Amino acid sequence: MRRPDKHEEIQRMLSAYLDGELTQADRQRVRLHLEECRECRLVMEEMAALQRLTAEMKFPDPPEEIMDALERRLSVRAPRRFGWSLLVAALVAWIGYLVYLVARHPRWPTIPEFLAGAAGAGLLLVFLSVLRQRWLERPHDRYRKVKR
Repeated sequence: MRRPDKHEEIQRMLSAYLDGELTQADRQRVRLHLEECRECRLVMEEMAALQRLTAEMKFPDPPEEIMDALERRLSVRAPRRFGWSLLVAALVAWIGYLVYLVARHPRWPTIPEFLAGAAGAGLLLVFLSVLRQRWLERPHDRYRKVKR
């Protein structure tokens, strides 16, 4: 593996140097290197100029009604998406655990294990069928573009 040279190492630290996030020892290393190295000094000056330019940029505030609408949409969609993500993650973890158990201890399941597995598989199939149906109908949903 190639060891980074001193210039690359210093240039990786320049942003933290400009932001004052380096330890005293690293800050001193960078400062000493910048005194000797014109190339790294130019890179640092470009970064500082870019930092000044972006700090001076002004963006207009969006209208209040747009911010209110965005807040309402996010307050509804964020928990819903988090819930779906959590459900899918739990199902994937559950299936992975079942595969692990079967691979680790190959045996016939007991009646309660079989019933729990059948119930879980049934729920998974219903979930996947609803998800598939919604996916297939999405392009034809006439209410999809209706604003809330």
